Amino acid sequence: MENNKDNNMDIKLDVLPKEGNRLLKELGEGNMVIARSKNDFVYIVAFDDMFHLFSHTPGAQEGSQKQLPIDEKNTAVMRKIAEMSDAVFVAEFNKDLNLYGVMYTAEEGILELFPGDDRDSDGTVDFGFPEDE
Repeated sequence: MENNKDNNMDIKLDVLPKEGNRLLKELGEGNMVIARSKNDFVYIVAFDDMFHLFSHTPGAQEGSQKQLPIDEKNTAVMRKIAEMSDAVFVAEFNKDLNLYGVMYTAEEGILELFPGDDRDSDGTVDFGFPEDE
């Protein structure tokens, strides 16, 4: 069976370096960037000459959203978000998918891989491997 990319309903989730230019590159390619700080998530997409930010804390019934024009000041803000976050992820997805469904799926995937059960004491997501003793 031939896999038609246009009909692909998968969401590809990956870890990004905490680099502002990389965050901007991913947004420019139409991907969603997810920044995690402690147990709060900020989902960022760029379209219609705006940065669209959605924030959510797992377990909360509601979140918030904000739109910022893509200009020099807000581009600098996006770079800073990458640098200040505990972890940054990218979600590649078919643009026909519901944006809120993509955010939900990405959040569930991140929490499955990096649950952060002890977030208050460690303060960051540790992506390193334990050193050999």
